Order: sequence, then structure tokens, then C-alpha cells
Amino acid sequence: MSTLYTDRLSGKHIGVFFGTFAPAHLGHYQNIIQAKRETDGCLVIVSGYPGDRGDLIGLGLQKRFRYMRELFAEEENVYVTYLDETTIARYPDGWTDWLKHAQQLIESSCSHPQKKISWYVGEPEYEKELKERTDDAVRLLDRTTLPISATEIRERPLAHWNYITRPFRRHFSTNILVMGSASNGKTTLVRDLARSFGAPFTLEYARQYEEESNIRDEELRAHDFHYLASGQFENNRETIQSAANNGLFFSDTDVMVTKVYAEHYLDGEDYNALTPTYDLLIKRQKWDLILVIPPVTPYVNDSFRDMSYADDDSRWAMHERFIREIEVNGLSDKMHIVAGEASKDSDYDPIGFYSRYQQARTIVKDYIKKTQDVDLV
Repeated sequence: MSTLYTDRLSGKHIGVFFGTFAPAHLGHYQNIIQAKRETDGCLVIVSGYPGDRGDLIGLGLQKRFRYMRELFAEEENVYVTYLDETTIARYPDGWTDWLKHAQQLIESSCSHPQKKISWYVGEPEYEKELKERTDDAVRLLDRTTLPISATEIRERPLAHWNYITRPFRRHFSTNILVMGSASNGKTTLVRDLARSFGAPFTLEYARQYEEESNIRDEELRAHDFHYLASGQFENNRETIQSAANNGLFFSDTDVMVTKVYAEHYLDGEDYNALTPTYDLLIKRQKWDLILVIPPVTPYVNDSFRDMSYADDDSRWAMHERFIREIEVNGLSDKMHIVAGEASKDSDYDPIGFYSRYQQARTIVKDYIKKTQDVDLV
């Protein structure tokens, strides 16, 4: 049962737990469960302001509030609300105003007329201030049982992945897109890379859609391209949010790719009608690395691919359109060209398949080492 439409906590004895939750980790979760089980219910207050440590990494107050609501969606005795600290003096000042707002939230979130409040805090400073300013009970929690902090997670999410609560993991997932024109080995590369790192991956939704609908590339119409974009976006989103995600995610297609193909196949009017939807979905995507494979391999006719642009000039033109789309969306700093190098030994890797795999793995490992100081195997 979801608690989204639960108006208020009805118990007499209410535990109150507050924090920034940037992100919420298992230590927070254990504290909230303790408060819920020791009392008649726990009120969780997500607090923050524009420019706080969560907002600086794209985890603004409203997003954190919604993730916390999601985390406790089935908890009847946990109610999540938020406190906007924009007009309140920054900690350690502002206690009087902050407490006034918090007490208003307690009144509006808890219905018992003779409620008893117990504050659950993890800092001795909070314990001291609340005891001096209220007549409520204050419990200082033992934070040594789960020695993890949100700061450590923000700096090295992969190293502390198992401590991140599920809704917040999507924000810290390292997402890697492999992009390129048709028949250049990107699907095989995505599979090999993902499996080598023990990561989940998604493949091109267009192939699945065409096989299920029994149509070819050149037969696609405007409504098909709408389904292709939304289908690819949802496949990627669901996999990123799945339990299989261990901090790395790979995909061989995204909405940018679908947009380029839509421009290629549709007339101007149909394409322009789809553009606002495509651009909205593109903005909602999060790519940390974009590996672009140039068309350096032979074009293979698999009965589904459109053979009208199987020649080198057409393939390189499509490659350049992908590059432009990346640039238009301000993602050039995420892009790496993975060309590889053909082996001089004609018997082994004559067109550089293994070389591109090695190059791509090195790019991923170097990125994780640089940004998180984590060594991938």
C-alpha cells in the first residue's frame, strides 16, 4: 500500500528525523526504521535550499523529497515532508526560525491532539540545541553501526554503492552510451563491455520494434519514430533503476540517435512535430561517457538494415550527424572516438574489433579512476 495519499500520521508518540539526504544512505534508513519501530510513527523532514550540497550535484530539494517519498512508499508509519530553508539563516545560525518551520510541519503532518514528540538526531550539536529549545525528548543515535556518510558517497559512489538507497542510485549511476552508424559493431561492443564489468545494458529498441512489427527502416513513419524514442528512453530508464545496476550502465542507443534517424527518414513537417518531444527526452537523459565508433567496418546486410546508405560516403555522413547532435546538446566533453587500430597480422583482428574493445575499456576505467578514484578490474 502506498502512503502517498496518507494525510497525516495518527499515532500519539511520533519520532522526527530530519536531514539533507544528499543522498539518503542505509545509515539514514536504519535510523528512520528505529524511530518508526520505537514510536507510533516517524515523520521524516527533508530540508535544504538552493545551492546546498545536494543541489550542487543536481539533487535539489524537490528531487530529494520525491526520492524519499519513493523510498518509503509502502511504509504506513513513515510520513515524508520537506522544509525549504531558502529564507532561513544557514547552519549553525537560524535555529529559531528553522525550529518554528519544523514545528509547523509536525502540526500539519501529525493528527493526534496530545502528541508526544521524540527527535532522533545523529549529531551532539543537534541534541544540545533541541534540548535547550524544546521540551521534547531527544535521542542521540549511534552512527558507528554503519560507518558511512553522504559526503563519501558523493565523492566515490561506486566504492560505496551498496550503501546508497535504491531511489537515489539512479542519480549516481555512471551511464555510458555507445553510438555509431549501422553495422559498425556497437551492439557487440556494448555486450562485451557490460559483461566484462558485470554491468547491465540495453540494446537498440528499434530492432525489437521492427522485428515485432515486421517492418524495415525505410518503412518507418512519424508515429513509429515517436514509439522508438519513448521505447528507447523507457528501456534505458528502467535498466538504470533496476536492481541489476551496480553503478555502471551501458546502452547502444538513445534518443539522440533516434532523432538523427528520424531526421533522415521523415519529411520536414513530421520531423519538426516530433522535435519538441525528442528534445525533452534528451534533456532527461544522463550520459557520463559517449563512445562514438566511426564506420570503419564492412556494412552487413541483415535483411532489416536500409541498404541505401551502405556506401562509405553515406555512413560517414551519418557519423558526422551524430557528432553534430552530441555537440548541439552540449555533450562534447563526454565524447570519445573509439576507432581502434587494425592488426598488421591479417589472421588476427584485421579490422580492429578487439582493439576497439580494449580502447573502450581503457576509456571507462580511466574515467572512473579520475572521477571516483576507483580501480575497475
